[in-house]
Amino acid sequence: MYGRRPGRRKETGFMRSNFASRICAALSIVLVVVACSPLLAEDGRFFVRIGTGASVPFLENLNDELARQNRGKVGPGYGLGVSLGHTLFEERWSLELHFTAAFYPPFDYDNDYESGFTAKLRHYATFLVARHNFMSDSERFRPTLGAGIGYGQTNLISGGGKLGALEGLVTGRLDVSIRKNLDFAFECSYYAGLQSKKFGSPFLENFDTDIVQNSAGDALEDTFRSLDVRVGLTLWLKPMEK
Repeated sequence: MYGRRPGRRKETGFMRSNFASRICAALSIVLVVVACSPLLAEDGRFFVRIGTGASVPFLENLNDELARQNRGKVGPGYGLGVSLGHTLFEERWSLELHFTAAFYPPFDYDNDYESGFTAKLRHYATFLVARHNFMSDSERFRPTLGAGIGYGQTNLISGGGKLGALEGLVTGRLDVSIRKNLDFAFECSYYAGLQSKKFGSPFLENFDTDIVQNSAGDALEDTFRSLDVRVGLTLWLKPMEK
């Protein structure tokens, strides 16, 4: 019987969610301060973007453990993305707060150390993203390349089995104007965890350990990565009046 390792501090869901809230608040403050700066906001515009599409996850250690259980890898799912941003420097650059959620097909998880449960993998993240527009003079096409940093959380089941870590983002997007103040957007993004973390136990009644265990009795530790392709719409808002 594997018990909780002595001297190991338990990271509670409250602690993780509190840290995530601080990260989101800090990113929001940065965006607001920059967007409201008189020097930078003078010729910029606010925009809202929403998109949906496919999400292909890469969780190497989890997939290896599922293979030991004679199960397949975590399959592709679908994702949603919402961004609130502001253009800068004659629309050559933009800064945006990006929220994403991804949902993957359920799978069973059990071994000699876990009694078994059905996992419904979900991923949620918030990023601060900077983008460069390569055709700022064009009113029809806006090809952009961006990078960002933020905080993501992966859940094995709804509200439990959490893996939270800092994440990076590299993204490319093409906006095509379809009418005044409205664009069609095609976006491809790669999300990558910057930390390897342990999955916390999904069940409050598990008194033996506060982690998800693999077939060797060790903590299931992993780094979330995914490749997402989305289509959506970008709504350009009127500039704030001086």
